[in-house]
Amino acid sequence: MDFQNQRILITGGSKGIGKAISLELVKRGASICVLARDKKALEQLQQEAGKEKVSIASVDITDKKKLKSTIEKLGKESPFHGIICCAGFARPGKFEELPEDSFKQMMDVDYFGTVYTIRYALPFIQDQSWISLVSSVVGYMGVYGYTAYAGAKFALIGFAESLQQELYEKNISVSVLCPPDTNTPGYEQENKTKPYVTQKLSESAKLMTPEEVAKKYLKKLKKGKFLITVNFESTLFYRLKGCMPGFVRFVMKKMIQSALKKIKAS
Repeated sequence: MDFQNQRILITGGSKGIGKAISLELVKRGASICVLARDKKALEQLQQEAGKEKVSIASVDITDKKKLKSTIEKLGKESPFHGIICCAGFARPGKFEELPEDSFKQMMDVDYFGTVYTIRYALPFIQDQSWISLVSSVVGYMGVYGYTAYAGAKFALIGFAESLQQELYEKNISVSVLCPPDTNTPGYEQENKTKPYVTQKLSESAKLMTPEEVAKKYLKKLKKGKFLITVNFESTLFYRLKGCMPGFVRFVMKKMIQSALKKIKAS
């Protein structure tokens, strides 16, 4: 896969990992159409990457009517070679303490926002093209404090697997990026509500930069990988979860028990 001269639709591409992917794609010769809510962030991206390579539209992906009309307008101008769905957010917290509407909000943005983006863009994507979704390490391995977020991100992987099978006949590939903790504005927001145990679990792995994630992601995307991990720890846990799920649960239990002991001792 070569991104040179490709036209790519990206949601959530104005901040964090999405922005890093957007900038990296432009460096590699792609033209991008970026949808996000924050108009100022979109304009900043366009200024950094160059107006000739970046089209922007301020859209809330939970607004189905506006999302559909925006994608249709862009698609009629010229077909897409690829779609990347980065839009999403996490609000960590213990299950019993999270506001009930958090579960619906994360499904609306992280899951349904992706589903509807692809549904509306698919008529404008060429055969032999590609679609990529952004899930999370929490999308294949549940983690303390992420009951709402994990539900939405697990759903994305199941959706992507089924969608890939339906699109074989058009030779359209589907992939899922599962990034670990990454130093983004969204991660800073997560830290405000993250339970102590979740914080301790996060400390066991190195925080990545959006630029590191973007470069490793695009490298594996070019190779046609379905589920894409971008560091040693997340790759290891993905493989262990597949062949030794009991061992992974044991390790997580021990890590959680260790964190709980520290709480009691303090």
